[in-house]
Amino acid sequence: MSEEEVQQITAAFLSETKDPVNIILTSVLMGFTNSLWRVSGEGSLGITRAFGEDLWNLIKVGSVMLGEEKDTSTPEKAMEFYAEYLGGYFSIADEIDFTVDNDTLKVQIKGCKLHHFTDYLEAKEVPRSVGCPMALSLIALMEDVTGEPFIMDSLESKDGNSEIVLKAL
Repeated sequence: MSEEEVQQITAAFLSETKDPVNIILTSVLMGFTNSLWRVSGEGSLGITRAFGEDLWNLIKVGSVMLGEEKDTSTPEKAMEFYAEYLGGYFSIADEIDFTVDNDTLKVQIKGCKLHHFTDYLEAKEVPRSVGCPMALSLIALMEDVTGEPFIMDSLESKDGNSEIVLKAL
C-alpha cells in the first residue's frame, strides 16, 4: 500500500478516537508491531503469540477484578464470556458471533473498534495475523481451554468487520 493510504488510515483513526491516552497507546503499539515485523519478520510471530497469551490472561484477571462472571470450562462457554466481556463490557466491537466445531473456531466480528490498528499494519505490509489483538487472544483462549495448539487458518477483514478462523493442529 502507498504512504497516502497509511495517512488516510491514520487520519480516520485520529478523527474517530478522542481519548489522548488511547491515541498514544495505540500509536505506540502500531509503531512497535510494525518495527518488530521489519526487524524480525516471521520471527516476530513468537512474540505476538506471547502477546495474545498475555491479553487472554489480562482478560481473565480483569474480569475477576470487575466482578464479571466467567466460565471457561468449554470452548463455547469461554467464547460466550469473551464476546460478552470484550463486546459488552468494553465495547471493543458492535457484535461478536462465533461457531465452534470440533477442531475449528470461526469468529465474526462486526464493527471492530481496533480495525484502524490492523488496517495500519496491513498498509505497512505487516500481516494482520501478526498483530490482530482479537485473533491472538482467541488463539490463547482456545489453547488454554482445550489444551491443544491452535493456528490461524484465515483472517479476513474489511471496513471494521472481520472473520477469524482458527484450527487445532
